[in-house]
Order: sequence, then C-alpha cells, then structure tokens
Amino acid sequence: MGNKAPLDDAALEKGRENTANFDPAAGAPGSFPSEQRDDASKKTVTLEEQGFGVPEKYGDNKITLMVRDPWTVFSFWEIREEAERSVRQEIQRRGLTATSLILRVYDITGYGGEGDLRIAADFNVGQWSDRWYVHGGPGREWMADIGILCSNGEFFRIARSNVVRTPSNSMSDVVDEEWMCPEDLYYKLFAAAGGHGIGRSSLEVSELMERHLRKWLSSGGVVSAMFGSASFFLHNKKG
Repeated sequence: MGNKAPLDDAALEKGRENTANFDPAAGAPGSFPSEQRDDASKKTVTLEEQGFGVPEKYGDNKITLMVRDPWTVFSFWEIREEAERSVRQEIQRRGLTATSLILRVYDITGYGGEGDLRIAADFNVGQWSDRWYVHGGPGREWMADIGILCSNGEFFRIARSNVVRTPSNSMSDVVDEEWMCPEDLYYKLFAAAGGHGIGRSSLEVSELMERHLRKWLSSGGVVSAMFGSASFFLHNKKG
C-alpha cells in the first residue's frame, strides 16, 4: 500500500466541526432533506388504519360448515358473549355443572326428521378455537352444533350450522339410458384405444360411430345442439 500524507491540525479541526454540527434529520452531505426523501414512509399506512381491514368478529352467533373434499368438512363459528352467558345461566339455574365448549357433529344422511340425531363425533374445542376440520366420509350429509357439555352428559346448544353433503369419491352409479353407449360400440372404442390389443382399425370404429349417429338422429331423441354437431360430423366425413 502507498504512503498517505499525514493530516495537518487544520484538517483535523475541520473534521471535528463537521461531526459536531451534523444533523441526522438533514441527511448526509449531498443528500436530500428527510422531508423530501422520506415520502414513501409517510404513505405507509396499514389497511386497518384506513378502515379496510377484515374484522376478527362480525357480532354473529352462528356456525358454518363448508365441504373441502369427500373426506373433510371445515367448520368455523362465532359466539356472542350474551348468547353464551345466557346458556351458562340456564345451566346454573338447573343446578348443573358446565365442563367444556363442544363442537358436536351429526351424520344426518337419510335422516327423516324423526327421532334423535345420530352423533358422529364430539370435539372439545375450548375457548381458544373458532374453527375446526372434521374428517368424515364421502357421500354423507353433515350438520353441527356448537354448545356446552355438562358433567352429567347433557348438552346445551348455542348455535346450529347449515347442512352440507360431501361428494362421492367414485364414479356416479346413476345411468341415463338415453345416453348409454351401446355395448358393441363400447368394445370397439375400447379395442381401438388399445384394449386387449385388438380391433385397432380406425376405419371400422368411424363407420360404427356413423351408424349409431344416424340411428340417434332418426330417433328424434337428440336435442338441437347435438343434432347440429352430429350433422356436421357426418357432412365432413362424406366430404
């Protein structure tokens, strides 16, 4: 490294003066004053401060179920303090002892409105939770209550949910005979797709499809939209 010339007393004294008179609010020499360069920070206002935030509660007393997939239902709820207080007062009036806040889930598949609801599960959700994932089964109808369970097993409901149905996890067993694929056409298409390694002739399959399309068209049981598309298919094939 090269040699540097030593600073004289005048230069050292000037440096001390600059340090003593430095104003952090004004910024470093050659920079803009903070009032001009700090505009971005002045505009940083949260959505909550502007009144656009999502409130934690809406003042409702309700529980809602939503289907996530064939095996899972998502539940969330809000309980008004006065509603819970009223239930607890009724429990005390009857000389009972409240034990816990419970999410009670019912499987109401095929329920006709008579007799007691079939309880699928009880979940001790406590006071700290306002949502819960419930794992059930596909193709079932579900409903839930949020309430207080007493030491004697009696349950006091605070709110009841909507009814949801989880979808099936398999193909529908409902068959519309009008649109059933004839068995011979099915096996021809299956074979053309490589099934069993036979019947790979596309000409044979197209002729079979044309025959069945003509049959459907002549039967009069085809809607106008289907009629147009089928006619276009046959017209193009002839061309």
